[in-house]
Amino acid sequence: MNVTQLFLLRYDVLYEFWLETIWRNVPEQKMRMRPHPNVNSIAWNLWHLTRVEDSAVNRFIFDHEQVLDTGGWMQRLKVPVRHNGFGMTFQEVDDLSQSVDLKALHSYSNAVQLRTREVINELRPESLDETLDEERLRLTLFDEGLAGPNGDGLLENYLGWTKGMCLMNLGLTHSFHHVGEISVIASMLGLDT
Repeated sequence: MNVTQLFLLRYDVLYEFWLETIWRNVPEQKMRMRPHPNVNSIAWNLWHLTRVEDSAVNRFIFDHEQVLDTGGWMQRLKVPVRHNGFGMTFQEVDDLSQSVDLKALHSYSNAVQLRTREVINELRPESLDETLDEERLRLTLFDEGLAGPNGDGLLENYLGWTKGMCLMNLGLTHSFHHVGEISVIASMLGLDT
């Protein structure tokens, strides 16, 4: 089994089972709710994990254009920010949760998934040992706006990461972390996902 096959074993489960189950079973109104003052909404989590995957896989690992920047996604999503939500206040989470077009978000999530599946086949296993390029990190985080206004510390966090670490963390395990969060939120909302 090669690295691509290993990655896709977990990635398939993420999209074909966990995320699709959430999209299919959670009503729109419930997706936008925060059942406790200290948790995010399901909609915010879905948007955030998709933004992180899009930027990490396409910019940090492969230096491709983000899916967000193709096909008018910013306008379609009805989200006024391009960053990934790191450091947002709960008021900002509420605003995004209410404004995001959930059908467009589902389509964006599917488009990111398709792109990840395409580029993962370009993966050269030896490239996974390469350290993320600091200049590309700065460009993506600050010039392209991924870090957002509260993104202090993100550059320092990613310095020294290898492309393999980035792929496994931001392309896979980060999303599973948020799926777990979504499951807790869903149970707080009385849902069985």
